[in-house]
Formats: sequence, structure tokens, C-alpha cells
Amino acid sequence: MIGLTERQARHIIEVVGGQGTPPEWGFQFFTAGIDGYLRVIEEDYLSSFIRDGGSSFKVVVGTYGGGKTHFLYSVRELAWKHEYLVSYCPLSAESAPFYRLDRVYHTVVVNLMRPLPPDELLAGAERGLGAFLRATYVDLMEKFANDGLGEEERIRRFKTLAADLVRGAENPNFGRAIRLALEALADNDLDRFEFVLQFLLAEGYDRLRHREMGLLRPIESAQAFATLRSLATLVRNLRFRGLIILFDEAEQAGAAMASRRKELMLGNLRELVDQCATSAFANVMVMYAIPKVEFLTDGKTEAYEALKQRIRSVFDFTNPTGVQIKLDRLPVEARTLLVEIGNKLASVYEVAYRTEIPIEVRSKLISLLASAASQYAFGDIGYKRLFVTALIRALHAIRYKQTTTVDEDFAMSLIEEASNPEGSMPGPDDETE
Repeated sequence: MIGLTERQARHIIEVVGGQGTPPEWGFQFFTAGIDGYLRVIEEDYLSSFIRDGGSSFKVVVGTYGGGKTHFLYSVRELAWKHEYLVSYCPLSAESAPFYRLDRVYHTVVVNLMRPLPPDELLAGAERGLGAFLRATYVDLMEKFANDGLGEEERIRRFKTLAADLVRGAENPNFGRAIRLALEALADNDLDRFEFVLQFLLAEGYDRLRHREMGLLRPIESAQAFATLRSLATLVRNLRFRGLIILFDEAEQAGAAMASRRKELMLGNLRELVDQCATSAFANVMVMYAIPKVEFLTDGKTEAYEALKQRIRSVFDFTNPTGVQIKLDRLPVEARTLLVEIGNKLASVYEVAYRTEIPIEVRSKLISLLASAASQYAFGDIGYKRLFVTALIRALHAIRYKQTTTVDEDFAMSLIEEASNPEGSMPGPDDETE
């Protein structure tokens, strides 16, 4: 566990053991099975095609707890390595439904992040377009200071550059708002900055005051794609390699979604796929993670068929241009994959609690839990999530000496409890000697 501090390790274990989800940073220490996919994405896209002006759309398919978020975090880390701006966007039926493109745009800009060091990520560092603009202001003003410019000249130079940064923006209101926000920072007028930011985040439109600034109409669904393309223009003008957008469907409304809304959602996704096949979205890569692809394809209307035709191809090592990245088709057997994850996660646990689990106990525990959890590999329950939460629970029990017996019954009881949280783990008095 080179480079991992006790505090960082403890954070990883707390998140994984509590929710079964990967932390924003630290997932690297127990990544397994997806290295091949990530290598193709890095070599064929991030370090070449997207950097050189291409664009791409991928659908990431995996069950709940099947590793979608872990995969997207991994892509984000690679994108940061190659100097992309990234927005990881959790989607939900309430906060960011894909039938409301204005809310989708809002989710993209409030989650915008440039590369951050581990401790800033763990501390929940400020993210979003506002934080990005403030950081841009600080970086450029420091550069001007290092060039020996006086304060007045630095401000003048910065305001000139602020106008240049939005040249070519397709949505003129977005471009003007970016310039106004940067000028407000240069003038140290934080109230004006926050008011313009309200417009940029699509969080409200004051018809009188915003129009006085020249912002003639709010960012609505009809302007969402044009505004995202304008954002990509800003990113390129700031000399980033491009923009990576990672949509993560945390839930699906399914049958509960009204048919009209479902048609709008499918139509918006189809348009997004089409946009990513043109130069309009140059230097942009979009990934859309979803538990079941059938949610997008199993219908009889034209909207279903149109989207199905566009996303039917499958991504793999021999077909990197395929659209669907299926996480249940990893080139490694489920039990073998869990054993690798388990060994890595157990090492993180030992750092977190400054403890050492006897190697024979640790190996037996991981092997038994992997066998028990792999039985769920082809169900709707994420077997990886079952495994990691059960493993952390078992390591706690061993560290606190709550158990002296590690056998098949113990392992199965932990996996069953993870799949049915209302149950409880056997205590010492219930163990079979």
C-alpha cells in the first residue's frame, strides 16, 4: 500500500464497509478486472482520438453494485492524468431526469472538476463551474504576477483574456456570462460574481437584472446542448485537452415514468449520441452508466428503435468503437476477481487500523467469501458490493475477536446478511466450533 496514509485508508474502509460504494479517491487500491478496458479507453481515446478533436459516446452497463461508479471514477482519474476537465454526474428521477435537459446541464456544471490531489477530494473540495472560474482567475493572475506585471496591468490583461476565452461560444448568453463572471472576480465584486453564476448554473433567472447585464434569456432545455458545446469551447480555450462527462444513473424510474417523459428521455439520449458523432462536440467524451440497457431498448416505439440502433454495438478489446461497455463480461471469472479485490482491500484495512490479520486466516476468509458471493454473479444483486461489505464486516469481527471460526457457514451468513440487511451476523455464542 505504497503512498496510502492511515487517514486515507480509514476513509476508504468507512465508505466501502458502510455503503458498499467506492470512495471518490482510494478506489485505485482495490481496482481489479477492468484494467484492460481502461487501457483501451486511455490509449484509443483519451491520449489520442478525443485529444485530437474527436468525440465519443459510451453506455456503461452493470447491475446495482456491479462496479459502474468504480469504473467511472477510474475513467475520471485517467482523464485528469491527461489534463481533461471532468464532470461526474449522478442522475436521478428527481434532481436530474434526462427528459429535462436544463437539469442535466445544471448537473454537469455543478459537478465540474479539474484534477485534484487526494486529500482535497477526501475533504470534499469545492467543485462546480464557480470553483473552476475562481481557480482560473487565481492561476492566471499568478502567472501575470510571475511575468512581472503590476496590479493594474494584470487586471487589464485578465479582462482582455476573459473576452478571448469565450470567442466561438455557440450560446452567446453563456459566453457573455462567463466573461461577466471573470470580470467580477477581477473587480473583487463577489456579489456580482454570484449573481452571474446563478445564471450560469441555471438556478434562476431575474428578468430585469440579468437582462440589464445583456443576458437576454435563461439557459433552458432548448439551449442545453448548445450551452454544453459552449462549455467545451471554453475548456479548449483554456488549453485543457477536452471535457469528459460521466453520467451515472443511480436509479431508474422504469414503469413509473410517464410515457411522454420516457419518450423525451429517449429522444434526448438519441440526440446526445448523434451530437457525439459530429465535430460539434469536438474534444468531448460522454459515458452514460445504467443498470440495464433494456430500459433504453425494449420498446416498440420509434424512439426506442432509434436509440437501439445507435447503441447496439458492444465495446471490447477487438472492437473499441463499440458503444456498450458491459461490466458483467469482464475477462476474468467472478470468484477469481473477488479474491483479487479481497486481497487488495484487506491490505487497505490493515493500514487503516494498524493491524495485521494472520495470513492463513485472511486467505481462507477471502476464499470462502468469494465463493459465497460469486453465486450471485448472474443475478440482479451486485455481487461485488455483497462481497466487499461482507469482507469489511468479517475483518472487523476478527480484529475485535468476535469470531474464532472462519468456515463456510460463517462466510455464507455474512453474504446473506449483506443481501438482506434486516438480518444479523451470528455472534460468538452462535458460532459452530
